[in-house]
Amino acid sequence: MSMTMLGLQLVLVLPLVACVGCSGPAAPPAAPASGLGPVAWERLTRALPGSWTMPGKSGPFVVSYKVISGQSALVEEWGVGTKSETETVFAPDHAELLLTHYCAQGNQPRLRVTDVSPEAIVFRFVDVTNRMPDQDMLVERTLRIAGDSFDDTEIYRTADGHDAATTYHFTRR
Repeated sequence: MSMTMLGLQLVLVLPLVACVGCSGPAAPPAAPASGLGPVAWERLTRALPGSWTMPGKSGPFVVSYKVISGQSALVEEWGVGTKSETETVFAPDHAELLLTHYCAQGNQPRLRVTDVSPEAIVFRFVDVTNRMPDQDMLVERTLRIAGDSFDDTEIYRTADGHDAATTYHFTRR
């Protein structure tokens, strides 16, 4: 093997080795494929588009949903105009449904639908990009939609490895 070829191999391997452990505490195992994507997609795209509100400390807190890109993505805009403004994109991937959450912390966790029942749609952790060791990350999200209201339960893994759940209750605006 020539020295040039050997040098190229080292360049390709070293960046991979340098990333080991860069995401802080161990991430949860990736959610297995469920095949529930089409059912979840149908429910979410029928029920969520529009604006939703809940009481907030300084007035109503608004979240809105719209279907874009030829019906291939559902975009959630969370807290527009606040310090906590985020965006989450739900998108089908063949028989799966994934969401990518563009967190105000600067990381981007991806979750996959794992359970669909008449009461709830559950998404669980797949992976995360751009996470610093001191950042929390979204690892589970459950949507319970009932007519003109829905509950959104989010579980974040804290930087020290503990899980913290918060439930938000929204009504159609």
